Amino acid sequence: MFWGNWVAQSVKRLTLGFGSGYDPGVLGSSPASGSLLSGEASFSFCCPAVVSHHLARVLLLWKCVFPVSPKDLETEKSRGDSFTWQVTLEGRAGALCAIKSFVSRCGDLLTEEVIQRLLPPLPCAVDLLTQLSSVLKTYGSTLKTSSVVYRQRLYELLNLLPPEIYEGNLSAILKELAADLTASEIQVAASTFLLPPLCHQDDLSFFSNSWLLLGNGIACGSLEYDPYSIYEKDIEGDSVPKPLPPILSVINSAVKLFGVVCAHVGEAQRLFVLEQLLDSIKHTKGARQQIVQLHVVSSLSSFLKYLAGSKGNLGPEEVRRPALALLMGALESPNPLLRCAAAEAWARLAQVVDDGAFTAALAQVSFDKLKSARDVVTRTGYSLALGSLHRYLGGISSSQHLNACVGILYTLSQDSTSPDVQTWALHSLSLIIDSAGPLYHMHVEPTLSLIIMLLLNVPPTHAEVHQSLGRCLDALITTLGPELQGNSTSISALRTSCLLGCAVMQDNPDCLVQAQAISCLQQLHMFAPRHVNLSSLVSCLCVNLCSPYLLLRRAVLACLRQLVQREAAEVSGHAVMLAKDSRDELTPDANIREVGLEGALLTLLDKETDQKLCHDIKETLNHMLTSMAVDKLSFWLKLCKDVLAASADFTTVTCVDTMQEEEGDKGDDASVLTTRNDDKSYPFTNPRWATRVFAAECVCRIINQCENAHSAHFDIALAQEMRKRDSRNDFLVLHLADLIRMAFMAATDHSDQLRLSGLETLLVVIRRFASIPEPEFPGHVILEQYQANVGAALRPAFTSETPPDVIAKACQVCSAWIASGVVSDLNDLRRVHQLLVSSLTKIQAGKEALSHLYNESASTMEILAVLKAWAEVYIIAVERHKNHRQPLKTTTCSEESVRNGSYSSDGLLDLVHTDLGTLSRLWLAALQDFALLTLPSEFASQLPVEGGAFYTAETSENAKLHYYNSWALILHATALWLTSTGFVVADPDEGASHLSRPVTPTSMCQGSSSGATVKSPEDVCTDRFHLILGISVEFLCSLRSDATMESITACLHALQALLDVPWPRSKIGSDQDLGIELLNVLHRVILTRESPSIQLASLEVVRQIICAAQEHVKEKRRSAEVDDGAAEKETLPEFGEGKDTGGLVPGKSLVFATLELCVCILVRQLPELNPKLTGSPGVKATKPQMLSEDGSRLVSAALVILSELPAVCSPEGSISILPTILYLTIGVLRQTAVKLPGGQLSSTVAASLQALKGILSSPMARAEKSHTAWTDLLRSALTTILDYWDPVDGTHPELDEISLLTAITVFILSTSPEVTTIPCLQKRCIEKFKATLEIKDPVVSVFSREMFVIGICLGFCKTFLCDFIGSNKKYQTKFFIFRFGAISILRVTKPNNNDLILCKFFVRNQTCLLIEPTILSFLVINQKLINLCSVTNVLVFYFIWK
Repeated sequence: MFWGNWVAQSVKRLTLGFGSGYDPGVLGSSPASGSLLSGEASFSFCCPAVVSHHLARVLLLWKCVFPVSPKDLETEKSRGDSFTWQVTLEGRAGALCAIKSFVSRCGDLLTEEVIQRLLPPLPCAVDLLTQLSSVLKTYGSTLKTSSVVYRQRLYELLNLLPPEIYEGNLSAILKELAADLTASEIQVAASTFLLPPLCHQDDLSFFSNSWLLLGNGIACGSLEYDPYSIYEKDIEGDSVPKPLPPILSVINSAVKLFGVVCAHVGEAQRLFVLEQLLDSIKHTKGARQQIVQLHVVSSLSSFLKYLAGSKGNLGPEEVRRPALALLMGALESPNPLLRCAAAEAWARLAQVVDDGAFTAALAQVSFDKLKSARDVVTRTGYSLALGSLHRYLGGISSSQHLNACVGILYTLSQDSTSPDVQTWALHSLSLIIDSAGPLYHMHVEPTLSLIIMLLLNVPPTHAEVHQSLGRCLDALITTLGPELQGNSTSISALRTSCLLGCAVMQDNPDCLVQAQAISCLQQLHMFAPRHVNLSSLVSCLCVNLCSPYLLLRRAVLACLRQLVQREAAEVSGHAVMLAKDSRDELTPDANIREVGLEGALLTLLDKETDQKLCHDIKETLNHMLTSMAVDKLSFWLKLCKDVLAASADFTTVTCVDTMQEEEGDKGDDASVLTTRNDDKSYPFTNPRWATRVFAAECVCRIINQCENAHSAHFDIALAQEMRKRDSRNDFLVLHLADLIRMAFMAATDHSDQLRLSGLETLLVVIRRFASIPEPEFPGHVILEQYQANVGAALRPAFTSETPPDVIAKACQVCSAWIASGVVSDLNDLRRVHQLLVSSLTKIQAGKEALSHLYNESASTMEILAVLKAWAEVYIIAVERHKNHRQPLKTTTCSEESVRNGSYSSDGLLDLVHTDLGTLSRLWLAALQDFALLTLPSEFASQLPVEGGAFYTAETSENAKLHYYNSWALILHATALWLTSTGFVVADPDEGASHLSRPVTPTSMCQGSSSGATVKSPEDVCTDRFHLILGISVEFLCSLRSDATMESITACLHALQALLDVPWPRSKIGSDQDLGIELLNVLHRVILTRESPSIQLASLEVVRQIICAAQEHVKEKRRSAEVDDGAAEKETLPEFGEGKDTGGLVPGKSLVFATLELCVCILVRQLPELNPKLTGSPGVKATKPQMLSEDGSRLVSAALVILSELPAVCSPEGSISILPTILYLTIGVLRQTAVKLPGGQLSSTVAASLQALKGILSSPMARAEKSHTAWTDLLRSALTTILDYWDPVDGTHPELDEISLLTAITVFILSTSPEVTTIPCLQKRCIEKFKATLEIKDPVVSVFSREMFVIGICLGFCKTFLCDFIGSNKKYQTKFFIFRFGAISILRVTKPNNNDLILCKFFVRNQTCLLIEPTILSFLVINQKLINLCSVTNVLVFYFIWK
């Protein structure tokens, strides 16, 4: 990054120089300017964010480097000298290299406008290319190297650009390419590097690595050839070291560019060029002809490959003819790589033409050549062409053509006089088998017989023939596939032949043949596992596990990887048995006897350098770990511990914790981790850091595997109990000391990558074991004994030399440790807290404290990690404070309370509060940075030119990832802090802080704007409110698929905290559009996220929004009453939704949006509430159902919100929504009224009853304008509840009578008498209670006694009650049970004057002696009875009873 800025400054000086009068025609008058232009290529190595800020100057520079017109170019040719032209060519080559880097690395900046500004230099660059030959003639051969480099840069650039950009120069470019390709200035061996990328990977198996690399001592891979290749990515599969010598680089670029240019010229010019190339081969002889032929065929192959990829057309027959002639000549070349490339081009030619007749003609040419030719070269070339012909045509579909191919290849493969012919013919036969697929079944038996015969007859010294036989056998096994599992005689014979062939190849001394045998056995095991001797196969794999031959090791690991996916335990067991039985077969490197197959694989991983092989080893170990780690827990943990301990250097660790001297015993726990028994031998010797990192990762995987196993892995009491029952039982919690030890060893290592893995392991251990109690010490957890160890593992990560990524991970672990609640002592807590304090101090220290070894993006990562860690700690501190129901502190706490070390519920909050002022400013700055970085691209112009608080403009793209990982917890913490302050700006200077400009590393030493306006505290609070709300809404309204649960939950909790304060609620309540938008966003979250916790958090925010709207409506009504006077209340305007009309407009109504959201929740949990479903004919009433715990909580939360909605409406508006609310509330009651033992009510029923009570008690029921309508609707609701006992269709669903009786009770006690005193409802209520008295269920019978309370409150059933009691003597002795009914009613009803009526009724009816305990309980529970009647009356009643 710093290098990019330096080059950018150099470019700026150069462009200023051009603008000051420099003549671009004589560019490079000094060596320095030419070198600087060449070095400017490295500028585009920077990220697009850096380049974008300097792009205008760079484009101007590139334009100035080249002549403006061809006339200026002609003028240049007559000026200057050889040296001037050398510097000029070097400078222009550097500019072309810079453009190439820009195009390849900054594709997002390559807009149409930029492309148009890039166009002018290209024609001039091409014109200079065409005149290089004349320049060389004029100024001598000293310019040859510079001209070659110029050609190379131009060809590389044109390869990257769309051909349409330089369409006008295609002819000139093609002419120059043809001239370069037909030049003969390099050796044949050097040109072979062109061929491997043009050959098929399967065909390259003929050749050893020496064939695929440059020969004859030609040097390559030296930076002197191309210094700028150091930042170019290697091409996968490219075996030639880069960079190449300039002349080879030119040929390489010319071959690639020829395919692109030739595909975009006209057919006539294409024909002309192909014929010209064909003639150039014919007119040259000897070594030069081989060079030209190699270049030409490589170019033609590149051309056909490009055409096939772009679905292009080769042209008519005239164009095909020279192409075919070129390939036929190459198929007869003595160079085997050229023949291989020609065979691949032969297949591409058939693919491009895509004509059956043409393909048949190509096959016939091969047949004719193979029948007539007797030389080895022709036979090998055309046999491979025949096998490759259908490679890209979807396979062979003609049995006649297949028979002809098989017949001629059979003959060639039995030509014992030429092993080369046999090798190529058998390889071609394997390609035919793959292409034919099921069509080849008729030839399986004879082919298999041929393979067995040749395996037995061909001498083992002809290893290449045996390799081709192995490929044929592999292709046959793939063709047979699952049929090999059959038990028929023919299948058994085929399977036996395959196994015999594998056994013969296993005995071959050649490593490649053995690798092919293992590959065939792997295929057999995949299709017919029961018929492969697993023990024998595993023995073969173990013997060759540490083979010195790479390809054999690759085959072994590929097979092992497949085997352990299904039979990991069996494979491991067979390996151990082999190690015990045989001592001589295994190599000393494969120490299976001591560490098992798993340990041997770890040993091999530590020594292996091949990336593919290392990947297979890791995958094999991961499969074995997944299958066996839980069952062999001690073995796997010991294996990982041995790897980590083998290289752990504890000599540098002199003290675990500098503060442990005060702690006595705690030092002993840590000393276990800092001492080593030197007498103990480790099976691993100084493993590499990559191996140790993998071992640490395995520890984390073991913990994850145990999470899905027995619960005793994380319950020490249960684990110890089960261990006593059976000593073979092994559980992870019993190895906690080993887990801590391994994490400590890794976290304190010298390797940064291993430190990261160790800290991650420690983090997993903390999160998984923090809540496990210690059975021997109640009230404590098992991790408490490792406090010193955790602190010792964390402390080295907070030194000044630690890299930013390690500090970031250490901060995460530190915050997790503090938040876990393991540390109960304030002194211990302060130690870990001090580590975070040191990081915060480092941030505040500014740029001087940050290391210049890392770029600004790394500094951003470190800063945000520190702020995120502090945010997590603060969130946990606040939550603990709330759990103890103490008011949140807003002022600075006493320092003495922190120093004395006494533990209190707010001890952690006191620690955090010391730095809260600094943290709040940094949090706000980070949030504003995040808000700016998440703006859409069209608002990029609004981003600060100098960057944000914690990022620079050049690193904005790289910094986004770090902000995405940290913003959520910072947002939550900021909202909690603002809640604690009540949105009161305590600092008088805070209004001028501009919200995002605290003292930070990127804003330090920057001058502040003198014209900045000072904001008022109200404006500062408003900015903060909109900042938090805006970030939350932007994130929630467009949730990405990769959005984490942590981020969503933190965002919703931030909104909850924000709305806990009156001032933000007033903002939401006064802006109805904002509330509606927020409700719509929350509705979308509920629809797209199925997590109950997220949905509950969303509903809580909805409830707070409704409360905000209620407060706003109440405030408006109060203000109107105060302004207009109480005498004019009837003339006051109606406030609340619905106004005077009662209409709710969708999209503009807060209440309507809330109803939509609540209906969504309720219908998801109870689909029967959908009116379309229940109203459909033929749909019967369903039985009540018991919801899950999460479903019950969601339904209860939605009902609470519904009960609050009438208060947001005007009287007319409440009438509009009341039917819907009553329908949903009573519907939930009916659908969830399940009979529970003991007469209990389910949580949903209780919530629906509570919501029903809130609705019935609404002031709107008594409002003058809505009283009549509410009365009618409430009567209808009560009728609906009563109808549940009398279904229309005669069915009697299993409803809970207690739930329905309670609902009727709530109606009677919570509504005005007008609702329930009409005769029809009175009669039905009395009948329901009378009927329940006769029910034999004792619970229901007891509950029905509550009719006494209801009867008295109704006032119309006194006579009925007295008559009922008088005529039913059996009930008089049971009325003591009434106490329970009274208590349960009082729990859901509000006391009123009817309680006094109740007492008088009992006295008058002389039933007080029976129910004295009931009345006493009634008086105790109903404390508000004292307010309804005098104490004297209460005492009178009591003494009358006595």
